[in-house]
Amino acid sequence: MKNRVLILGILIVISATLGCTSNAQQEKQSGDSINFQMPGEWELHPMPGDGTVIWKGDDPRIRVIEIEDKRKYDSKYKRALNMDNTTYIIKTKNETIDGLNVEIFQTTDGKYGDIQDEYFFIKNNKYYYIMAWAYPGWNSNKQNSYRQEISEAVDTIVKTIT
Repeated sequence: MKNRVLILGILIVISATLGCTSNAQQEKQSGDSINFQMPGEWELHPMPGDGTVIWKGDDPRIRVIEIEDKRKYDSKYKRALNMDNTTYIIKTKNETIDGLNVEIFQTTDGKYGDIQDEYFFIKNNKYYYIMAWAYPGWNSNKQNSYRQEISEAVDTIVKTIT
């Protein structure tokens, strides 16, 4: 009997530790101390690596990373700036979101048509890097739809990140 009570106690502790997520918890998500409002219809997706990863269904996907070292931020930015434009179709632009300058590298794989976009911005003296990706192939309707969903989600993230 004591063993059953002990096992039950351990199971309760494990369940509480692994967590039950309430709707209130899903409104703000964090990973590596990154907090932002979850964009509508997106969900947290635990993945190895830095930052917080969210998905909308199977595609698109977004990883939000705070880069604590300015040199690492500059290095990531320089890599994006010098991406191979013989393999990728790259469109660069700047947007102002909630008063912040967000530099965007929209990258499309020249062979397969898949998306890997990168966003760089500084907020409250913190450096942020957002990578968004999707696998639409050369379906231009899906490419446009995914990029619109990504753009709306990034807009929410930039506005609410703390």
